[in-house]
Amino acid sequence: MTRPNRMSFTSDHLIDQIIEGRKTASTEWLHRQGEIDEWDSAIQVGTIYTVCDSQRVQRCIIRVTSIRLCQWHSIPEWLWRGETNATPEEFQADHIDFFENPGNDFEFIGYEFELMSVCEA
Repeated sequence: MTRPNRMSFTSDHLIDQIIEGRKTASTEWLHRQGEIDEWDSAIQVGTIYTVCDSQRVQRCIIRVTSIRLCQWHSIPEWLWRGETNATPEEFQADHIDFFENPGNDFEFIGYEFELMSVCEA
């Protein structure tokens, strides 16, 4: 039996941004990939994921369109805009705790996605 492709975000507010069409990108910390539990699936390009909120209620369905290696000292525009930030500096301020105070040489995964559908309430 194949496991469903599911993912969650650190805040239900981020899922609301996806549903509103404002959030089109997100990040993942490289070393966290080994920490995926039975609930979340590893991120793969072209794969469709059911996005669930903190109560594990299905909220929407997305398709990952790209995964790229990013560097803290040079946040790409597609990522900071896709994360609903106005500038790369705002992105860094929003993610400094998430990445536990990264240095300039810090690398992480950024991925883009498209909203496929919103789940019924």
